[in-house]
Amino acid sequence: MVRPAMLAPFYSACPVCKETGSRPVVAFRELSYGRCTGCGLIYKREQQPGLGDGYEEKYFKHNRAKYLSRWDHRVRKCLRQVLVCLEYAPHAKDLLDVGCSAGYVLEAARRAGLKATGLDYSQFSVNLCRERGYTAEYGSLTQMPFPDASFDIITLKHTLEHVDQPMDGLREIQRVLRPGGVAFVIVPDAAYYKIIVMPRKGRSFRPDRRGWQHHVYFYEHNLADACARAGMHPVKAGKDILRRRLAKGVRAPYEYVRFAFLWAWVQVCRLTHMRREIQVIAQKPKTDAQLTAQKAEAA
Repeated sequence: MVRPAMLAPFYSACPVCKETGSRPVVAFRELSYGRCTGCGLIYKREQQPGLGDGYEEKYFKHNRAKYLSRWDHRVRKCLRQVLVCLEYAPHAKDLLDVGCSAGYVLEAARRAGLKATGLDYSQFSVNLCRERGYTAEYGSLTQMPFPDASFDIITLKHTLEHVDQPMDGLREIQRVLRPGGVAFVIVPDAAYYKIIVMPRKGRSFRPDRRGWQHHVYFYEHNLADACARAGMHPVKAGKDILRRRLAKGVRAPYEYVRFAFLWAWVQVCRLTHMRREIQVIAQKPKTDAQLTAQKAEAA
């Protein structure tokens, strides 16, 4: 007979809006998730202590995401995202990538002419980035080792869902951003069809897959709301944020065809819930008065 796992409370209330009410989403022997009755956030209610392998060498070398492969493809994708950020912060000179993994965003930022710094909670990741010639620091999203107003752009790609206190992490981003700087946040989409129709069979909640790693699942609206609660102004949100300025000259036909294809794909994904992630660009107000007004509006 298999004994039930000893579960400990993980969140006693929604980590974003603090609502204590929740509805069950899915439960396993090792963990369970609920949906906030206030903002709709899906969050972990219970978990077996010590569950998971951590985020060191084994995680990066044997994860299904294959973090150490497809370098050129990943860098090109990151470069497009960095260029999107530059449209909202054209003055930017430096970038911080939180959860820097193998350094794709750092390489993309370097190609875009930015001074790039990485931050990761994994010592393996930090060492790997340093070996590849990038600046990387060891540290947590919720306690970043940087002074106030240190960066113009902060990227946070598939990192926020791994953090025990996501709002503390977003407030740290707001602190470290310079006025007028932007944060580019990507997280898994709670509206992804596998989360909706097959929560027990998909990888999102299973304790042997992403369940031990992911503590929260956002929808587009409550991710934007969380950024606003942290003192930043969401300026763009969606399944994929596309560039507003396209290339001119000989590359123009290619750019316009590609834009049309991606725009159509995003609309299909929104209707069918096929794409697994959502994105938000949030800007830090340029003045203290704007910041105070933003916090009052989010309260």
